Amino acid sequence: MTIKIISFDVDGTLVDLGFADRVWNYGIPELYSKKTGVDIEKARELLHKRYEEIGDGDLRWYMPGYWFDDLGLDGDPKEFISGFKSEVKIYSEVPEVLTSLSKRYVLVATSNAAREFLDVSLQDLKGYFKAIFSSTSDFNEVKKTADFYEKICSILRVKPEEVVHVGDHRDFDYNVPKECGITAFYLDRNGGNRENRGNRKNMENGGGDGKGGRDHVIRDLRELEERI
Repeated sequence: MTIKIISFDVDGTLVDLGFADRVWNYGIPELYSKKTGVDIEKARELLHKRYEEIGDGDLRWYMPGYWFDDLGLDGDPKEFISGFKSEVKIYSEVPEVLTSLSKRYVLVATSNAAREFLDVSLQDLKGYFKAIFSSTSDFNEVKKTADFYEKICSILRVKPEEVVHVGDHRDFDYNVPKECGITAFYLDRNGGNRENRGNRKNMENGGGDGKGGRDHVIRDLRELEERI
């Protein structure tokens, strides 16, 4: 069946992990430290503990607005996050690959990051995408489940077999879409050495372990273009 849509994960696929890490592990603790007078290192320790208490299986974990309210922080979360735009680092091959693929396919971006993060991390890339989907902000789902992919196919009016998805989480970017009938590629930039990222000390958005199907493992997005 003809491929019509290519879906890209965001963190770890299009942009590196530094932006969200800086917000959660440095920016918010710094705000909390200023608000409460608690030493910055103590603030980081307290927040990491609080993040873990909520856990990445809870929708609140992903929502900056929840944390601002819960911690009594001042300001607008969206404006605060926008202040970290300089931390967004696009992987070097991404503009070239998106430019090429956009001439032949419809491109979309999918993530479990909240919309407030995607608006910033994809600010310089959004022109490539017909749609940008957040599982948390748009569908109230904490992970990219089968239901998530099925909803995207329905919205885009395509069959799963007409979609290719690529991302750096073995389960949510490879196993799950593959089970839905989507052609999936597991992006393993670090050769399977990265730790699981389901902990905010390591980053948001989940991590892979390098066990994707061998024929569908790629090292960068140039290989994706070659495979399809």
